[in-house]
Amino acid sequence: MMKKTLTLTLTSALMLGSFNLLAAPLDDSQKQEVQDLVRETLVENPDILVEAMNALRKKEIAAQQQAEQRILSARSEALFENPDNPVIGNPDAELTVAYFTDYNCQYCKQQDKVLRKIAEENPDVNFVIKETPILGPSSLEATQYALATFDQQPDKYTAVAHRLMSKPGKHSSNSVEAAFKAEGVDIDELEINEAVATQINDNLKLLRELGLIGTPAIVFPDTMLRSYADEATLEAMIKERT
Repeated sequence: MMKKTLTLTLTSALMLGSFNLLAAPLDDSQKQEVQDLVRETLVENPDILVEAMNALRKKEIAAQQQAEQRILSARSEALFENPDNPVIGNPDAELTVAYFTDYNCQYCKQQDKVLRKIAEENPDVNFVIKETPILGPSSLEATQYALATFDQQPDKYTAVAHRLMSKPGKHSSNSVEAAFKAEGVDIDELEINEAVATQINDNLKLLRELGLIGTPAIVFPDTMLRSYADEATLEAMIKERT
C-alpha cells in the first residue's frame, strides 16, 4: 500500500508541475516508512545500487580527465617547450612527450632504456627530460651534476645520464663521482649555478602541479601515465597521436 501511495503522490506532483505535496516535512513514522521502502527496493533490485555506483564512477573519471586537460593545457609550454631541458630523440619530432625521472628510481632505470629505444627507432617522437630528484640526497647530487654537465658540457650529458641510470640500486656520492669520471667529466670543474637550481625547482613544482607523486611519470599533451609503461603501450599511444 505504501509503495502505491508514494508512487501516486510523486506522479501527481510531477503532473501538476509542483512538489507541494512533498513540501511538508515528514514525521518520524513517515521517515521510517520511506527508509523501509528504499531498503526493500534496493534488496529486491540490487542492480540499482550497482548502476548508481557505476554512474558515480563515470562522473568522477570524467571530472578527473577534465581537470587533467585544464592543467596540461595551462602548463603546456613549461612541459614541452622549455629549452633548458635535455631531450632524447629528434628535436624536430611531430610529438613531444615529457618524462619525469630520478636517478635513484629503479623503475626509471627500466623506463629510460625503453624511451631511448623508442626515440632511436621513431623519428616522430622525442622525450623532454624533467629531472626530479625526489629520492634522497644522492639523487639531488646526481641531478645537480648532470644538469650542470648539460649546461656546461652538453656533448657529455647523454653519456653521463645513461651511465647514472645504468647503476643497479641507489647511488652514493662515490658512485655519482665515479659515473662522471668514467665519461671524462670532472665534477670539481662543474658549477652548480642558478640555472641548474632553477631547472630542478621548476621540475619539482611542475610535478606537484600535475598531481604526480612519483617517478617515472610520462606526460603526453592530452594524458598522463603515473608509472612505468612498457614499450608496446607507449608505441601504441605514440601511433595514435602521430
